[in-house]
Amino acid sequence: MFLRQEAQLSRPIITSYTDIVQYMSEMLAYRKATEAKFSVLKATKTLRRLSPALISLILKGKRRVTLDRVDELSKLLGLTPHERQYLRDWVSGGEVSKVTEPNSSTPRVGERRKVATSHILTDWVHVFVKDAFQLSHIRENPSGIYAALGGIASKKRIDHSIKFLLTHGYLRKNAKGQLVPETPLHSVDQKIPSQKVRKFHKAVLKNASDAIDQHTPDQRYANSMVLALNEESYKKLIELIAEHAESLQGFAENLREGNQLYQVIINVSPTGGRRESV
Repeated sequence: MFLRQEAQLSRPIITSYTDIVQYMSEMLAYRKATEAKFSVLKATKTLRRLSPALISLILKGKRRVTLDRVDELSKLLGLTPHERQYLRDWVSGGEVSKVTEPNSSTPRVGERRKVATSHILTDWVHVFVKDAFQLSHIRENPSGIYAALGGIASKKRIDHSIKFLLTHGYLRKNAKGQLVPETPLHSVDQKIPSQKVRKFHKAVLKNASDAIDQHTPDQRYANSMVLALNEESYKKLIELIAEHAESLQGFAENLREGNQLYQVIINVSPTGGRRESV
């Protein structure tokens, strides 16, 4: 039943709202519909500055959202780090970045990050082709991309990807006539159900598996552990990883030049067979 509900419901996208109360109401409704054990009462028991009564008053428009409650409100709503920052900017009255579709007639040149739809993942290789043009030797000699990505895609597939990326605004030509990414870093919200996102994750995991045999340890980094978790500790682990992932994205935003593409994977998965539903 849970899987059928997830496939039918769309997770509210914060950047498409102009009213905080409406967004909160629909985000809480989404959590209730997709998480059998979720309730405002249970969730607020671990939140110091929130209570069911206060949430009710906010939803009725009788209390406003204040900046000092953004972090705990983000936990209640189940927001990603990016969404939490967006909400903080929204509440504080600061500027927030609106999402634009990749084929928008007014692309925003110079931004370092864009939260995208899964459109770019029509073929997961689009991400690698786009980012390959961050490398100076590929920009100066585009044919070098076939060697750079030869281990994961054919020449025909790469050519098709370049055409797609140009058509939809992910790649553009700079003043020198070189192909460059319109926005170096794209992120797709992991909580949005998408077959395209799943295919991308499977592809990068396979690439990582192949790299263990193809590259020496000094050329790659791998670290893994097995943990015994319950529902509470699992949520804490994911929150910890999400915070570090946001730091990694900030690091990626400030990168200037590189000579090799690397993929970074953060993966937490149950071990053994499929867990029985309860």
